[in-house]
Amino acid sequence: MNKTDSTSSHKRSSPQSDSADRSTLYLFAILAFVGVLVYLPLAGRMGYYKDDWFLIFDAHTQGAQFFHEIYQIDRPARAYVMQFVYNMFGDRVIYYHLSAYLFRLLASWALFWALDMIWPGHRKPNFLIALLLLIYPGFLSQFNPIDYQAQILSLCLAAASIAFTVRAIKVQNRGSRLAWTGLAILTGIIYPALVEYMLGLEILRLSLIVQLALQENNSAPRETLRKAAGLWLPFLSAPVLFLVWRFFFFETERRATDLGAQFGQLFASPLAGLWWLVNWIQDAFRVVLLAWTVPFYNLAFNLRLKDFLTGMGLAVVVVLLVLIGWLDLGKRDRKTFTDETDPNWKKQILLAGLLTAFIALLPVILVNRHADFGDYSRYTLASAAGAGMIVTVFLLSIHSARWRTALIAILVFAASFTHYANAARAVEETENVRDFWWQVAWRAPDIQPGTTLVASYPVGAIQEDYFIWSPANFIYYPEKQNQTPIQLKLPAAVLTDDVVRQILVGKGEETPLRRGNELTRNFGKVLVMTQASANACVRLIDGSSPDLSIGDPQRILLIASKSKLDNVLSGADQPVPPASIFGVEPEHDWCFYYQKADLARQQGDWEEIVRLGAETAKLGLHPNDQIELMPFLQAYAFLGDRKQVKGLSTRINTQLFYQNQACNQLSSMDDRGYPLSAEMQSYVNEIFCP
Repeated sequence: MNKTDSTSSHKRSSPQSDSADRSTLYLFAILAFVGVLVYLPLAGRMGYYKDDWFLIFDAHTQGAQFFHEIYQIDRPARAYVMQFVYNMFGDRVIYYHLSAYLFRLLASWALFWALDMIWPGHRKPNFLIALLLLIYPGFLSQFNPIDYQAQILSLCLAAASIAFTVRAIKVQNRGSRLAWTGLAILTGIIYPALVEYMLGLEILRLSLIVQLALQENNSAPRETLRKAAGLWLPFLSAPVLFLVWRFFFFETERRATDLGAQFGQLFASPLAGLWWLVNWIQDAFRVVLLAWTVPFYNLAFNLRLKDFLTGMGLAVVVVLLVLIGWLDLGKRDRKTFTDETDPNWKKQILLAGLLTAFIALLPVILVNRHADFGDYSRYTLASAAGAGMIVTVFLLSIHSARWRTALIAILVFAASFTHYANAARAVEETENVRDFWWQVAWRAPDIQPGTTLVASYPVGAIQEDYFIWSPANFIYYPEKQNQTPIQLKLPAAVLTDDVVRQILVGKGEETPLRRGNELTRNFGKVLVMTQASANACVRLIDGSSPDLSIGDPQRILLIASKSKLDNVLSGADQPVPPASIFGVEPEHDWCFYYQKADLARQQGDWEEIVRLGAETAKLGLHPNDQIELMPFLQAYAFLGDRKQVKGLSTRINTQLFYQNQACNQLSSMDDRGYPLSAEMQSYVNEIFCP
């Protein structure tokens, strides 16, 4: 055989490389199935969640190009991503869940590929690290897929960039090396442009480059470092280019992403630096260790029994799938792979993991933020790969194979159950929000423009005003506006202490402008909407005679008298919330009839209320909160039906709070133009006003 033939024969895949390729596909398939079981079982039931609302409202009403207005103040690159995905997916939230899953999966594949190129003899631990990145339970915003599309894509691109870097260094062909280097640099520029605090992942790139230099050189440490620096230099251009643009060409309008403003605090008070250090250590402890226990504890034991059992079953299936792959991979490794890696592998992985877990948090700390398992769980994502490395080294340091396998099973179970519980919570909240606004649409044919909405959801806190104004404007004022910023017809306010005080005073306006959305809050023109529990009905409060539930929050009770029901335009045509946003119309249960009865009460149509009451009786429908009987009680009293009044009194009077309200409501009907007969007034006084 001549030299050319020998070279050609060498390039053909060997049985060992064929086996490696099959093993890789096998591992990738396991990761894909695990990801499906962890992230997608409830995706079809989820609606818009938290910040997703205003993003979809703006894109739906103004067009996908409006994302540039939204993100121009801090992360303009995100606008291009969101414009592209919205043009593909539109309002269909399921596709955002699918793409978020895909990006998580690709990130885990890329990390495995990078590690496998450096340590091909350690496929089992490489697989475990990739698996732990995929199911990392510290990041709890996976089910907020529209707002966090960019963060998850950023992680994917960062992992891909690092894998491309390793490939570029390992490949021998010059043309291929240039191509892989170009891909690594391009993705290395894009991922921090999407989310700047992911830039800390550059430490993982550097750590892996150092490992490559160590493997290729047996010379002195200084020479090895010089070699590593030479290998790193082309790829260093990516973060340098991003930082030059960020600091010298881009002016951020958002303080949280302004490093200059944050460093100003440090120089103004050196003590701030000490607090940063303390927070840095605390956050590292959270992302590496507490992420595997605290979210599980917080979420798993608040589920309904059905969800708990379903989550447990799915988690067991995930564990079995992982263990089958893990044990089978051990057999494959013994047959096809030899341990040709550095005997100090654990030290190398541990060092890379520690550096990644800590340094990836540094950009978060520098902008005075914390990683936690609540609203700021997004800040754990960059450190997830490092956490997976550290945990893997710990697991593989356990000499007993049974104990090691058992701990892997426990971690996988906890992570899988955590994500299911988190998804179940998201389903509950999004379904409740949809139901809330369907009830509002049943109750309010239209709402006067300029009305400031205040709401209380029974599940999930209202953290931002757009949790309210986005769905409200979707229903009542979804028209495209040919101006920037857009003027919201229905503003909203979160019930902070300051807002409560301004509503109680009943005067004053404020006009905040946020990400292209301008609204004018008029604290003298407020409409309060509240739902005491998920099983109760939404109530639009009439401040002159409020119906208040024992389940209403204290702040709602404080401001109820300031709610102006005349902001509801009762004579308008009934709106139909778009099914693509709010889902299909719920079945007409008790709350449908309650809303129609309450609307009829506002219109003074007492006969219609009686008709609705008869229909609910025929259908066997009853309220879960007896305050919802108030419109029917007033109608029966006004029309002189003592039997019905007596029947309702036995249910209303079970709560002294409700009995007192019934007394006040019936006694004040004369003031509103609907006087009771003298006989009926005497009768209700006897029953409700002892």
